[in-house]
Amino acid sequence: MMLGLAFLNPMLLWALPLAAVPIIIHILNRRRFQKVPWAAMTFLLKAMKRNRKRMRMEQWLVLLLRVLAVLLLISLVSRPQLGGSSLLGSRTHHIVILDDSASMTQRTGSTVLFEKAQDRIKVLADDLGLRRQGDIFSLVTTSAADVPQIWSQRIGGSFSRDAGSRLKELQVSDRSPDLGKALAMTVTRAHEVEDASRTEYYLVGDRRSWDWATPDDRPRPELLAGLSSMGPDQEHVTVLTVGGQHRNLAIVNVKLVDRLAIAAVPVTLGIDIKNFGLDPTAPTTVSIEVDGQSRVTQDVPQLAPGERYTVQMDHTFHQAGPHHLDALLEPSESFPFDDRRTLAVQVRDKSRVLLVDGQPDEDDGEVFFLQATLDVPESGIEAQTVTESGFDETNLDAFDMIWLCNVQSPSPEAAERLEAFVASGGGLAITCGSLIDAPRYNDLFWKDGEGLLPLPIGEINGDPDRPEHAHLASKDHPMCTGVAELFELVLGNWIQVKRWLELAEPANHKASIVARIRGADGPPLLATRTYKGSGGEVALFSITADRFWSNLPSTDLFLVVTHQLHHFAARRDDQSRSNLQTDGVLTLAVDPGLYRADVTMRSLIGDDERTVTATAPKPEADPEDKSPGATKPGATPTEKPTETPAGNPDGQTPETSNPMLVLEVAMSELTERGAYEIEIERHDGVLDKRMVARNAPPDEGRLVAFDEPSFKKMYPSNVHDLVTFVRDDAGVGTAAGEGEAWPLLAALLLVGLLAESLLAWRFGRR
Repeated sequence: MMLGLAFLNPMLLWALPLAAVPIIIHILNRRRFQKVPWAAMTFLLKAMKRNRKRMRMEQWLVLLLRVLAVLLLISLVSRPQLGGSSLLGSRTHHIVILDDSASMTQRTGSTVLFEKAQDRIKVLADDLGLRRQGDIFSLVTTSAADVPQIWSQRIGGSFSRDAGSRLKELQVSDRSPDLGKALAMTVTRAHEVEDASRTEYYLVGDRRSWDWATPDDRPRPELLAGLSSMGPDQEHVTVLTVGGQHRNLAIVNVKLVDRLAIAAVPVTLGIDIKNFGLDPTAPTTVSIEVDGQSRVTQDVPQLAPGERYTVQMDHTFHQAGPHHLDALLEPSESFPFDDRRTLAVQVRDKSRVLLVDGQPDEDDGEVFFLQATLDVPESGIEAQTVTESGFDETNLDAFDMIWLCNVQSPSPEAAERLEAFVASGGGLAITCGSLIDAPRYNDLFWKDGEGLLPLPIGEINGDPDRPEHAHLASKDHPMCTGVAELFELVLGNWIQVKRWLELAEPANHKASIVARIRGADGPPLLATRTYKGSGGEVALFSITADRFWSNLPSTDLFLVVTHQLHHFAARRDDQSRSNLQTDGVLTLAVDPGLYRADVTMRSLIGDDERTVTATAPKPEADPEDKSPGATKPGATPTEKPTETPAGNPDGQTPETSNPMLVLEVAMSELTERGAYEIEIERHDGVLDKRMVARNAPPDEGRLVAFDEPSFKKMYPSNVHDLVTFVRDDAGVGTAAGEGEAWPLLAALLLVGLLAESLLAWRFGRR
């Protein structure tokens, strides 16, 4: 059993000799009287001699109380601390939870916040080693709360030195761990420690509002759960802040604005920049570099608090394959972490379109003009034509967009395949004609507004002898971007519509009317709609794709319309699989019949290079069969995963009977942020290359601090007393009153003063 004793104000112990003051005063009082014999005092002196012992005891008792009062007063202001396990102090488990998230890379002067946090924990460890001998200490980082850096170590002789050495080994991560999850996990683990009767948690970090509150100003669920699971009499949380700032301008996203990137075709790229601070930002610039070569600089205007701004640029990738784009803000002095972001792009050689000809003709078929406008060399589009019967045998996964041109009556199976195609993000355009079975289309594709059709189809209308002009109804439609004035001019002056199928406009329909016939109130000519929020777009023309119902297909405008529609509706490339955050996981399917299992990953901006091996996918366990290795009914452990096979960016599965291997790489294992080149070697020695970007979590740029009044307002009252917020410049001692002896000393001093006054009065009267 050990007892540690220390003083918070040890310099005041030099006042202990003042305890002799009452004794000195007593001696001086005895010497100041002059003895004069007096006959009348004879009887009094005899009485005093008889009571001398009793009076001396009374004087010594009062003198002792006065000396003790001075000693207690000096000890009280010196604030003695009791530690260890004894009747006066119980053993405490001190747990430090260190925030090692990316936001701790903020700079303050010549150091970063993480280094300040390390120094503050070292001061705490020194303080505990001095006055809390016998207690228990633990150190946990938020990025690895399941693997504590130090756990349940007894505070003893070499504790301070050992803790300091472990602290020096820690490094700040570039991830965005959850503070609430770390606290909840640590509280659960701490409840299993039986050697301590009390637990004190220290949250050391920049105390960001993002870690404590949700975007709608509610408590973080896991943080609240961790606090709520604590015993108010045995557990307490001290929040130690090491600084931080409120201002930050960050690049939060680099994206492909267009739906897909095709070689030799201009593509629009976007850089999203956000002001996370509470004050307006100054105008700045962003540099954009493609493949580490060409660089352009764009201006970023002043942004209001919380404002998001997108910088756009057009670029032409001249070769198919992997490419990367780096965006760099004018460097920030205090938080450069999120001033850089990378986009990995897989540029395709062609975008494939399927034309379904509902009225084949040797000369001018229904898709003749479509084939001519889509297959121009500069378009990057490759069109393939099939008949209605050939459609059933075509693999739709190989195409980005499908045109149904005057197809009379699709089968229910064809309708299901089209729905699945659009639901997966593909684009669908439907042109009408005299062969269209309107009731069947409405049954298969309208479904009371729940199907593919933007609007229900009606009867044929129009007079070939009295053609109508077209009219642009929506200049702001994405399909009209950059060409709205051209559309408005040509449609209204040169396009003539002879016949059309009426498109009804039910109340509360969700279609966008791009063009109309006759005027602003005329019947729809072109309507579009996003299918059930899937990202798949459907366009419906009320005219044919040939020149018999209008002159549009035979004009130059038709080329512009079809290409604009393709850019608006074609299947969007999924860039998310190759653009990951630092806590994401790269998953890549590797065909062992074509490629070797060993894959090389190489950073393009650093020295990180490694070889990883693709392995067989783990079998999926049947919920009803808990035995190891169990698989679903009808499935085998060698089923191919759904990821795009490596070296096959177009998504077409190669003809092979070999089971796919899966390459999984946790981004947390990599050391660089930016582009990584992936090399996959074929069995013939040829290297296929891919690209992946490892980027900072954008939420780490939210640096606005969280304060105690916000905590009291946001969190329930039952956890208020559990948490103490300590100022940035305050000490790092234990919780208020924990281990201190001043309450006992104050009580003893009060009792002593009362006893001295009472006894002095009583003895004086006697």
